[in-house]
Amino acid sequence: MKNIILALLLLNSFFCSANDGAYYMSGNQLIPINETSIQVKKEILSLKRVHNDYLEVTVDYTFFNPEKNDKTILVGFEAFSPSGDSSFSPKNGQHPYMHDFTVNLNSKVLPYEISYISNENKDKKFLLSDIEGERDFGDADFYYVYHFNATFLPGNNNLVHTYMFHLSGSIDYLYDFEYILTAANRWANKQIDDFTLNIDMGDYQDFYINPTFFKSESEWTIKGIGKKIDAYTPEYRHSNGEKATAFFIQEGEIQFKKKNFRPNGELFLFTQNYLTGGEPFDMSFDLPLSTENRIYFSEVLDENSLKVLQNLPYARRGYVFNNKILKNYFEKTPWYIPNPKYVPEPEYFTDTEIRWLHNLKDIKIIQK
Repeated sequence: MKNIILALLLLNSFFCSANDGAYYMSGNQLIPINETSIQVKKEILSLKRVHNDYLEVTVDYTFFNPEKNDKTILVGFEAFSPSGDSSFSPKNGQHPYMHDFTVNLNSKVLPYEISYISNENKDKKFLLSDIEGERDFGDADFYYVYHFNATFLPGNNNLVHTYMFHLSGSIDYLYDFEYILTAANRWANKQIDDFTLNIDMGDYQDFYINPTFFKSESEWTIKGIGKKIDAYTPEYRHSNGEKATAFFIQEGEIQFKKKNFRPNGELFLFTQNYLTGGEPFDMSFDLPLSTENRIYFSEVLDENSLKVLQNLPYARRGYVFNNKILKNYFEKTPWYIPNPKYVPEPEYFTDTEIRWLHNLKDIKIIQK
């Protein structure tokens, strides 16, 4: 089958954020260090897409202090600047694509500060006045560190921080998100003893994750209804030449769990835009699961091709087709999951799907 999801390197505004790390403050300088005693016993990283354009990020740690006394260290959360056609300038001193950052240690809310560190020289820190109002095409020369003093009591300590992230997008990606996992290796145990990653991108979504910190889809669990496929699609930015694993989720979330997790790669999650290239639709094309991809065709090859388009919202929900043409087409689609219990309810279609069906009334049929 033709796949008309195109990968074009054009304008983007993605950035990456990182697991917390230990820092050393020397005068005006903020220097990352390897912590020698505090260990990461557990981390639950939860990503939940909300309001379509935002990702709610929750990082829930259990740190272990093996010493007999309290230990206070400087902890920093790194957020790299946007790149591409985007604003680098801080908003109210904060990252322009992050807001509502919170830190909670042992049920106590902690204050934090933000520093702006040079990409080229880790010992150089910019003043806010140096970078305010900066806007350029390309890459910023600084990144953000949200840092706070954390006093770890002897034994286990619970540290949670949350923030909202405005999902990046471009001509090639409907949205993407990058998170640096390897920063966790800077803690004393050089690993996360018990790691869980929960990802909820919403219903009727297809998204892809590079196999940089896992080997196969078998390490992921779908909590809901969906499919997962290894080595499904190439990704040219962070893939190291490997194809990304595909997740086709009708409803629910996915979960990755690993004991003694020593990440040697980062998380990169993306959803490709579905671009038609102006061609008439015929049944050699794949159609996407995502209800948010704004698919447009002005022409279809024939009546059967039009029927396929008209039935896309029903197929997403698992409608079992009696029509042989529709049945054969959708059963070859990688995301289709038959649901004999599904009763068509067009009133529950998304606004995008309702507009899609309305616009199909004006489509031109080439072969009648």
